[in-house]
Amino acid sequence: MCAFCMARILAVRAANVQAAADGLAARGYGLHLGTSTLRHFPRQRYGTLRKNDRGGLVALLHDAWKGAYGSSGRQWRRFRDTYDVIGYERSYEDTFGFDSGFHLHFHTLWVTATPLNDATQLAFAREMARMWADAVRAADGYDVSLACDRPGCPCGGEGHGTDLRALNKDEASKAARYLYKDGDKGVAKIGLELSGSHFKEGRKGRLGPLQLGDAAAAELAELGKPGPYVERFRERERGVHGVRKQYRTQNLNKLIIELGIPQDTRTESEITDDTQGLEPIAMIPAATWYRDIVRHKGRRLDLIRATEEGGVGAVRLLIESWGLRWGWDVRPVTADGDVEITEPDLTTFVKRNAASEALAGWVTAQTERDGALFSSTLVG
Repeated sequence: MCAFCMARILAVRAANVQAAADGLAARGYGLHLGTSTLRHFPRQRYGTLRKNDRGGLVALLHDAWKGAYGSSGRQWRRFRDTYDVIGYERSYEDTFGFDSGFHLHFHTLWVTATPLNDATQLAFAREMARMWADAVRAADGYDVSLACDRPGCPCGGEGHGTDLRALNKDEASKAARYLYKDGDKGVAKIGLELSGSHFKEGRKGRLGPLQLGDAAAAELAELGKPGPYVERFRERERGVHGVRKQYRTQNLNKLIIELGIPQDTRTESEITDDTQGLEPIAMIPAATWYRDIVRHKGRRLDLIRATEEGGVGAVRLLIESWGLRWGWDVRPVTADGDVEITEPDLTTFVKRNAASEALAGWVTAQTERDGALFSSTLVG
């Protein structure tokens, strides 16, 4: 997916999360922003979720999530009922650095029936951390820490496998404040935190997906061949196949609908559809496209520029400058969107159709004649 389409899709997703968070907080529900992560090292591969080659960090992350918070497990049902968890919205994020490899993790907006007091919030966070640590171990991952003795560490001594912050501790009638990461970032940031990971810069020199792509492109241009950045970029591109960038549980989605919280329900294809409001000006047959345009460097870009800057007139001049025939190699389109059939084209169509009919008649006649001869031979 190109960066332009990605930005449009993530903008819609971020707006949906923000609207949901605002609406739920205003109606008295508890909101909690969590992070679930893994220990990782440069030697570990990104991996894949593909059925015949499943493995690596991405498979470990998803297997651990299923083991810890899978909806069919008894552990999850007990956890859900104890803390009145309604559901969650989960976002996938990854960064890369040569010193520590790929860093894969989930950001999750957890929703409870009411905000939790301090004691219950701490118990909620610790139970979630224990479930995650057990699931990572069961999935053959490196043990994640449940405690930390580093002075002044942001984890507060709770370890680094998970992190959970209450987003609205005030009374239900008051506006919620969203507190996470390094302090108060304001109500308008929760949607971007969950949905805008591709555009965030990695911490401590780490690269986000688009930054890694830029580094790979620059490296390829400089070296003229793939280098370490290109290799890591390709490894990631293969690894994210089948990964859901964002997921919302059915119960949470049902609640949002029942509360009438507005959500943009367009599909990714509908969000990135650039054809709305546009008028077709020409139809390029496949043979012309691949033989006379794709194979010639720069022609596709020239065609786009001519279309944007001069419309049908500029496109015709460009097509004819390539030695192609307007109305034959490239067909103009009418105001109604129909392809115009020029006189030479129509004549050729009639000739070809007549030839096809003549051939079919000849085949039929030959078949009947051969059948009659075969019958007479049997009788004789």
